[in-house]
Amino acid sequence: MTILLQWLVEHAWVLYAACAIGVVIYVVRALAAQRERSLAMFTLERETATARIVQAWAMVFVFVALGAAVFASTAFILPRLPIYGPGTPLPTPTLSAGVETPTSGITPTPSPTLGFLAPTFTPPATSAPVSTLPPPEPTETPMPAPTDTPAAATSGEVHVRFSDFAELAGYSLPATEVTTAQPLPLTLYWRALERTSSMNYVVFTHLVSEDGRLIAQHDAPPANGTRPTTGWVPGETITDPHPMAFLDAAYTGPAKIAVGLYDPATGRVLAETGSDHVILPITISIVPQ
Repeated sequence: MTILLQWLVEHAWVLYAACAIGVVIYVVRALAAQRERSLAMFTLERETATARIVQAWAMVFVFVALGAAVFASTAFILPRLPIYGPGTPLPTPTLSAGVETPTSGITPTPSPTLGFLAPTFTPPATSAPVSTLPPPEPTETPMPAPTDTPAAATSGEVHVRFSDFAELAGYSLPATEVTTAQPLPLTLYWRALERTSSMNYVVFTHLVSEDGRLIAQHDAPPANGTRPTTGWVPGETITDPHPMAFLDAAYTGPAKIAVGLYDPATGRVLAETGSDHVILPITISIVPQ
């Protein structure tokens, strides 16, 4: 294939000459047919001459296009192909083509009497003995001192319906023992029910003491306002974070979390229990800082 491409590039003048001859022949035919058409006296003769004119000029166009294609191929396309390189010598067959040089210890040497290569054996070099070192004695690795680990995260399921559009499916907390130094990160998980809410409700999360005092609070639309209740799709789960900021930094002791939904204009949404909120089944222990 490489030889053929190189021959086409180097002998493109042959194709140009053939195209030029074809153009001259069919131009002559077209002119002759045009002359016959001008001298024709009958309609059939004129139609036949017209067909010959069209055919002749079509062949002229074909030869011109062929010459242009040959020029474009030899000037721009073929020299850029990876299998063709200008000035690359043509491959010549050799006796050693396809034969790999042996890599063993046999080295060919010329034979003065027989005229062919007589192998001589070269013994392989022997490697020096490698001294083996005794295995290192095991050493005791000191164990790191135990460190305090944070309390494990806790989560749970609730499955309480609010009206016919939302169900509080569960919750998660990083720990149940906290201080008032930082907000309490509570995450709620809502499941959208069969109906769609007609208004955008706000989620309230209240941390209350045993005597009913409000210790911490966070009220916001679901998912920080990115998932309003009017856009919930039935069956999907909405992750709803609520960092509860402490209002009473001096309080220590147990506390419960109340969760619910409300609209600032119409009030709270009733749960299936008849209450306007649900108490999560977990106790938060607030310890001194």
